[in-house]
Amino acid sequence: MLVSNVVSGALWLLIPIAVGAWPLSVVGAVYVVPASLFIAAVYAREALTMRQEVLTWIAPWLAAIALWATIVGAMGHFLFSLYVGLTFGTLGYLGWQILALAIRQFLVWRWKASSRLLIGVANTPPR
Repeated sequence: MLVSNVVSGALWLLIPIAVGAWPLSVVGAVYVVPASLFIAAVYAREALTMRQEVLTWIAPWLAAIALWATIVGAMGHFLFSLYVGLTFGTLGYLGWQILALAIRQFLVWRWKASSRLLIGVANTPPR
C-alpha cells in the first residue's frame, strides 16, 4: 500500500512541475509522504474495525481539504478558500487514490504472474 500511494503521489506531483508551479509539488510532497505512511501504518495492523477503516480514509481527505484551503486562503475570502479547498482537496485525493488502486492492482497481477513461475516457493502478495 505504501509503494502504490507514494508512486501515485509522485506521478501526480509531476503535473505542477511540468507547468512551472513547482512550489505546489513541494507542498504536495509534504502532504503525500505522511499521508501515505499513515495509511500504510494503519493497514499494516492485523485487523481493522469498520470505524478504523473509515477514519483511515477520512483523515487524509480532510488534511487535503485543509491544505488546499490554506493555500487559497492567503488569496481570498474564507468561504471561497473553503470551497476551493473542498473541491481541489476532494478531486486531488480521489485522483491520488484511484491511481494508487490501479498501481496496487498491477502489483498484485504482476505478483500472481511471477508466482506461477516460482511453483513451490512460498510467496505472499504485496499489500
